[in-house]
Amino acid sequence: MNQDSLNVDQRADLRQRMALMGGWTVESVINAPRQVVWENVTQFESYSEWNPFIREAYANFVVGEKIRFLEDLKQFGQHWIEAKFLSIDPFASFVWKGHFGASFLFTVRHSFLFEMIDEGQTRFIQVHENSGLWIPLLAARGIYCVSHQRYLDFNEALKKKCEAQSSLSF
Repeated sequence: MNQDSLNVDQRADLRQRMALMGGWTVESVINAPRQVVWENVTQFESYSEWNPFIREAYANFVVGEKIRFLEDLKQFGQHWIEAKFLSIDPFASFVWKGHFGASFLFTVRHSFLFEMIDEGQTRFIQVHENSGLWIPLLAARGIYCVSHQRYLDFNEALKKKCEAQSSLSF
């Protein structure tokens, strides 16, 4: 491999990291009723039993109240995040927003959407939005590539859990 090829590969890697800088959306179609998916996502204290990304979570699930959770970002370590619920629309969506230090340095807004496809199928969507001065630095380090994958892991574990519960009820 010549030097020019190595530089192109490194730039592509950096472009991939920076592409997630502003945020991302992950979604899964889950073969379970919307209420089952909602109940599993909003039973925060049980995350440690099934969620490979969020190791612990505690929340007062009320608009204006807080959620506190421990996320596992693999090589970037585990980090406690505290956020406030901005909106809750039962069985349809909820949104939280948090920041680290001063909000102009790092703010994250996360939306959870539950779309009923039919009585036994739900589209679960997570929308993650980042803003603040630290975002380019964190993106360049690759933290958002790991975080994005961990949200995909969250969705996959949720899908398995909900579908297993749903199959038991038939």
